[in-house]
Amino acid sequence: MPGDKREAWTKRLARHRTGLAAMSFAESTVVPIPLETIVAPLMVGEHRHATTIALAIWLGCLAGATLFFGLGVWLAEPVVLPILDWLGLRSTFESILDDLGRDGLFWTIFLVSFSPAPMQIATLGAGAAHGNFLIFLAAIASSRGLRYFGLAVLAKLFGPKIAEWNIPTGRLVLGAVIIGGTIWGTLQMLGR
Repeated sequence: MPGDKREAWTKRLARHRTGLAAMSFAESTVVPIPLETIVAPLMVGEHRHATTIALAIWLGCLAGATLFFGLGVWLAEPVVLPILDWLGLRSTFESILDDLGRDGLFWTIFLVSFSPAPMQIATLGAGAAHGNFLIFLAAIASSRGLRYFGLAVLAKLFGPKIAEWNIPTGRLVLGAVIIGGTIWGTLQMLGR
């Protein structure tokens, strides 16, 4: 019976598209840990719902990126730049602004948001540089679409085989979060 309760939360999460979209919104705004650490094992464990999971997190990401673009446009000087100074990220921000200013808006945003690097600085930078919003949105939509729907395809292909191993989805998610968090923490320590 306790195992059923542990499994129930992953099944509820897989069906709760609003919660998944909210998690993706948070990941694209304030949470620097890639969402895939949670959704990849969730998609594998619930491979029948992988496409709808991908759609929910894609939409949440687009909403979060749009918010940060708007913050970059309207609040760069009074809010964003002082916060970046406080966090010690001003030089990274200035570097991205240089890339965005050389007609590299689409590819800079595409590459940053496709990579495992946090994309928050790039979305703020695109807004602060007053980049073309439609080009920005196309870059985010295509790069994150490739990531999320690519994961869904892989989950549909390999999920049934992995399901034969009878590993509870909750353990897959927990294991991925621990491994992803450890890798992220190690990279952060090495980057200092």
